[in-house]
Amino acid sequence: MIAIAFDLDDTLYNREAPLKYAASYFPPTKDLPFDIFNGEFKKYREIAFEKIVKQELTYQESRIYRIQAALRSLGISITEKDAKEFQDLYCHYLQQIELSPHIQEILDFLYRKNIKTIIITNGSSNYQRRKIKNLGLERYFDYEDIIVAGELNVAKPDLRIFRFAEVKFQLNPIHTWMIGDEFQADIVGAAKAGWNTIWLNQYRESPQSTIVPTKIVHSTYELKKFLFMLFKNL
Repeated sequence: MIAIAFDLDDTLYNREAPLKYAASYFPPTKDLPFDIFNGEFKKYREIAFEKIVKQELTYQESRIYRIQAALRSLGISITEKDAKEFQDLYCHYLQQIELSPHIQEILDFLYRKNIKTIIITNGSSNYQRRKIKNLGLERYFDYEDIIVAGELNVAKPDLRIFRFAEVKFQLNPIHTWMIGDEFQADIVGAAKAGWNTIWLNQYRESPQSTIVPTKIVHSTYELKKFLFMLFKNL
């Protein structure tokens, strides 16, 4: 059986859009160049998640930490109340997220080809499943087709989450593909599990690693072209 596992954030949708809206309405960030703010926010979002995995922070605490730490690095101090206000704004705009271009075409194509599709996403259960609902992805993925790290207390790139998927869905690593934007979490983790990998490298990053993705694409359009070609004869 051929199977494809999708990451969620910045793979099936672009999470920069709700972040940009939230930053534009939050007084401490509204005058900051978004690229600068986004860079710091992404850095501390990753640090916050590492702290969650190590059980140093809860998911709720991590959302306070990441915005406070990001702004502190830019010389701006905010209170916990301010941080919660930002998180509320961000959550508000997350209700309006949409699938990235070509993703619906890809999912429809894979459905017609009878290819098993699942989602493997890091994050908390309520937070990630709410995004999936807002994106309308429940029409493509049953509840059990979605693996959320927060429900297992293990996260990508930990090999255990990929092995869990193999057992749950009876996957053969040789015929399984992981598609994601995070090189370390998605690509390195899946490659170590023996899976094929497609790196959605939209920002043209160049990580120092001995791991080589099976395929690199720079847009969801390139992803669509590759998948359509790969599976056209099924």
